Parts: sequence; structure tokens; C-alpha cells
Amino acid sequence: MGGSRLFLFGQSISLLGDGLAVLAIPLLVLQLTASPVLSALAAAPRVIGYLIAGLPAGPLVDRADPWRILLAADAVRMAVFLLLAAAVTMSRCPVAAILGLACVAGVAGVFFETAMAVAVRDLYTGPRLMRANGFLETSGQLSLMLGPAAVGVLVAAAGQETTLLANAGTFAVSLVTVWRTYRRLPATESTDTATAVGAKRPVARRAGVLGSVVAEFWSGLRHLVTSPVVAGITLLQAVTALGLGAETLIPFFARERLGASAVLVGLAVAGGGVGGAVGALIAAAVGPRRSPVPMCLTGVLLMAVGLALAGFAPGVLWLAVANALLAGASMVVVVVVRTLRQQVVPRELLGRVTSTARSLVLAAAAAGTLLTGLLTRLAGNDPRPVFVGAAMFVAVSTASVWVGVLGRTARRLDVFDRSDQCAPTSS
Repeated sequence: MGGSRLFLFGQSISLLGDGLAVLAIPLLVLQLTASPVLSALAAAPRVIGYLIAGLPAGPLVDRADPWRILLAADAVRMAVFLLLAAAVTMSRCPVAAILGLACVAGVAGVFFETAMAVAVRDLYTGPRLMRANGFLETSGQLSLMLGPAAVGVLVAAAGQETTLLANAGTFAVSLVTVWRTYRRLPATESTDTATAVGAKRPVARRAGVLGSVVAEFWSGLRHLVTSPVVAGITLLQAVTALGLGAETLIPFFARERLGASAVLVGLAVAGGGVGGAVGALIAAAVGPRRSPVPMCLTGVLLMAVGLALAGFAPGVLWLAVANALLAGASMVVVVVVRTLRQQVVPRELLGRVTSTARSLVLAAAAAGTLLTGLLTRLAGNDPRPVFVGAAMFVAVSTASVWVGVLGRTARRLDVFDRSDQCAPTSS
């Protein structure tokens, strides 16, 4: 198996591990405590990880070798799930320790995701870059559908400790494949991490990883704010995430307003997973031939259509289709924005710009979730006007971002880089 294909295979297995963790840890906490509050905390390690490490992760990734950070993050996550499995086996599993380990895994995941943006840029160029991003997002969406189902089967058939061991195994596979890919990258004589795209194995700076982290964070934030393209796509993602808070109302809408059974509620939610996977595949197939900014705007406007359709849904099937359109369009935007950011941001700034942008978008998403919940309560627990209002907000915000920021730069970004090259790892 070629190095680049081996890398993608390993990451698809790693993403399956993320999907397993979505349910494995909350289920363990719920089994021990029967507390919905603690279970909810156990289900949010990624958000907690970004709150803890989202801002410093970028400068640290930029100052170090991102490939070694990938290896370290995989090793930490593997160790976390091995410890959890051992604790379950010995019947010594304090809830505080579980939550603490979940946070450790969440922080490691933040470093992994940030370093991944740089590593993928090192490994792929031209159309292969978007195809790789599309493949990773498709794998991520599928893992969110298959992971929880696999957890249920494993727990019923072999027990909780087997599920945790399986989770550790996915990160072990990722660790091995990242290591083998990294070893095939030819070393560079440079002492800086800023190398040509897909050229050679980066070498960490000699200055010390922790030196000037704050100053480097501000330099990344300055680039994010002053670069019209980066600022525009980040602002577009942030306002979209704020409006997409209404998406979290879909289970409530299906259950409380449409009177759906638990199975039908699952169908409405599953529509989003299917749509997300299809959207990522479409972005990978079509994206390299399209202009990125109009493609982003089209995706966001389709998301507004999906929100509006959800607001007018007369039944669960309609709601599932609306959720599929919403998630599919959202995934197109995610893949295009990630690829565009990898191509326009200087490599030496990519880690900090990526982590800062993701932290801002996650903060907007959290605010959107709280806001839509409050507005639904004020509307007499009827989410329909909230869906329609969110659709209007997304559409108007998109038009404003286009007029204010992106319209002036779109002509300079007619197409993605089409040089079909790849780092020398596929032999």
C-alpha cells in the first residue's frame, strides 16, 4: 500500500475511534452514575479540549514537527483508553478519573486535528489535497454513524472493557500508519518547520517549543484578521455555525412536535449523517474544478434552504431530507474552506490560524445552540419559527460577508491549485 494511501487508511481507522468514543465514554459514565449531567459532560471532550487547548495548540504545532505531534497525540489517546479498560476490568473506575481522562483525550484530539491540517498539506497538493480532505470528512461522518452502533453491539456481546480496548486499537493503527508515512518523508536540512508544500520531512525549530508562544499566537490571529480571504471564510463559518445551532433542535422537533417514535427520531438524525458523507464526497469530486468562494457561498445558501425546509416539515421523512441537505451542504463548505485555508495560509502560520479559526467557530456554535434553545422556549417550545429565523439569518449574513469581504477577493481565487503532485510517499 502506497504511503499516502496508507496514511488515509490509518486516519479512517482513527476517525472510527473518535466515533466509538462518542458513545463509549458517556455510556460508561451513565452505567456507573445514572446521571444525565455527568453523561453529558463525558460526551463533550472535543468542545472541552478546544476550550482548554484550542488557542495554544496552533503556535505549538507551528513551532514543533507536526508529524511528531500526531504520533504523540495518538499515543496519548491510546493510553487513555487502555487505562479506562484496565480500570473497568479491576472495577476501580472513579467517575472523576473517567472525566479527567476524557478531557486528556479531548486535548490530545485538538493537537491531533491541528497538526493534521499541516501534515495533509505536506502530503498532498493540487486536486489530491481536496480529495484527501473529502475522504477524511467522509470517514468522519461515517464514523459518527457506525461508531455508536458498533459500541452498542460490542458492549452487548463482549462488555464495556472490550469496547474500550477496541477504541485503543484504532489509535494504535493510526499511530503505526502515521509513523510509517513519516519515516518515508525525506529529511530536510532546514531548521525551520516552514518547508515547501509536500516537499520534505519538517524539522522542529531549535528555539524551544514553548518560546514566544503568546507572540506567535498573536501573529497567527493578526494574519487571520488582516487576510481578506482567511478573514472572510472564517467569518462565514462563524455566522453559519451560529445559525446552525438550530440543527440541534431536530430531535426535539421530531419527538415533541411531530410525535415521532424513538426509531423515527433516529431516522431524522441519521439523515444528517448520510447527507454529510455525501456532501464530503461531492466536495472531493467536484471541488477541484470549481471556484472555491462561490462554491462556499452556494453551500451556505443551501444550508439556509435546509433550515427553512426543516421549519416547514410536516413529517419525519421531510425533516430527515431537510437534515440531509443541511448536513451535506455544511460538509461541502467544511471541505472547501479547509482546503482553501491550507493553500492560502503560509505553512509556518497554518497551525495557529487553523486552531484559532476552529476555536472561534466552535464558540459560535455553542452560542448558537444556547440561543436557539432559549428562543424555542420563548416561542412556546415550537422550534418552527426558530428554524425559519435561522435560515433568514444565515442567508442575510452570507450576503453581508460577500458584499463586505469575499466579493472583492473572489476573482483572485478563480480555481484551486491544480498542480497534481504529491509528496514522495506513494512509492
